[in-house]
Amino acid sequence: MGNPENFRALLLRWLIFIGSAVVFFVVLEFVFDFFPEEEKELRREFREAVVKTFPDQAAKVAQTFGLSRYEAISGTPGEITPVVPTVVLIHGLDDPGKVWMNLAPKLVDEGYIVWEMRYPNDQPIVDSARLFYQELISLRSAGIRRVAIVAHSMGGLVSRELLTGPQIGYSDKVRAGEVPRVVGLIMVGTPNHGSALSRLRIFTEIRDQWIHMTEGKGHWLRGILDGAGEAKIDLIPGSRFLHTLNERPHPQDVNMLVIAGIASPWDQNDIDRFVSATRTKANRAEQDMLGDLVRFFKSVTDGLGDGLVTVESTRLDGIAHQTVRGTHLSMIRNIEEGSRRVPPAVPVIAETLEQVFSDMDTGDGEIAEN
Repeated sequence: MGNPENFRALLLRWLIFIGSAVVFFVVLEFVFDFFPEEEKELRREFREAVVKTFPDQAAKVAQTFGLSRYEAISGTPGEITPVVPTVVLIHGLDDPGKVWMNLAPKLVDEGYIVWEMRYPNDQPIVDSARLFYQELISLRSAGIRRVAIVAHSMGGLVSRELLTGPQIGYSDKVRAGEVPRVVGLIMVGTPNHGSALSRLRIFTEIRDQWIHMTEGKGHWLRGILDGAGEAKIDLIPGSRFLHTLNERPHPQDVNMLVIAGIASPWDQNDIDRFVSATRTKANRAEQDMLGDLVRFFKSVTDGLGDGLVTVESTRLDGIAHQTVRGTHLSMIRNIEEGSRRVPPAVPVIAETLEQVFSDMDTGDGEIAEN
């Protein structure tokens, strides 16, 4: 048996080392809060250096990104034709691939051709939008002229950047026949004005890499090659990326809807019912207090949002907005794969897509294209 004194000394050294490391990273995070763009550039340079140092590994990981067709468990996939409505699903930050487990099969059953877009979700959002554009070229080459996009979380920002970014020039590319026209964009839990919790992305990154490992898709460099955390900086409220994106006009001729989740035990309808039931019975003093109470309930509801994104952060001026009960994930997917529960955002998405493509059938919203 070892010497207890030596063991205690070794334990003390390890505790000091771990404590120092924690303090170092906390201080580093605090300092970088004042220099976000500099941090973003350092992360980019680090990632690019890793790609140059390990080109074979980088190429292997890159093969896992791009568009892939979703195929239902049963049945033979239908032929890809311009006649069949096409939907592209794009995930958010550090999603391991489970977010569409309920929506994708429903859309296939309803007759849509469904594609999933995978991208290095930790890289700058602008880079992800460029990759998305490149992948859409392949759909246009296959004869697909129109698509609708359903985006979860940060995927909505990638999609908005695709549609409005001047470096892509989406409208010109549509008119030139290079990419399909996006006829609808449904954003689910998208932090259009950022999320302060993006600073804690390390925990979702660990979950992302762990699930890839358990599914046999892991790679020892994947945590860097899918982005070195630049997206985290883009997602911080008030970031340069968000300011630039939100200064632009919304894309023309795109039917847009924002769906926000509410994780609190009450929503606006509950608050309204409470007010209606209480106001007639309350005296003047109680009615004054009731107003304060309603404002409190509403602030808690909007502030909590879906647990990761506030309701207010999802809103865009002039864009249709709808709330559903659920957290950032539970509003769009079930936590347990065997659950028969219908996530509340799923029927809203299905109904909206039906309307979007119905409008196309009647000729509404057409723009010139080759």
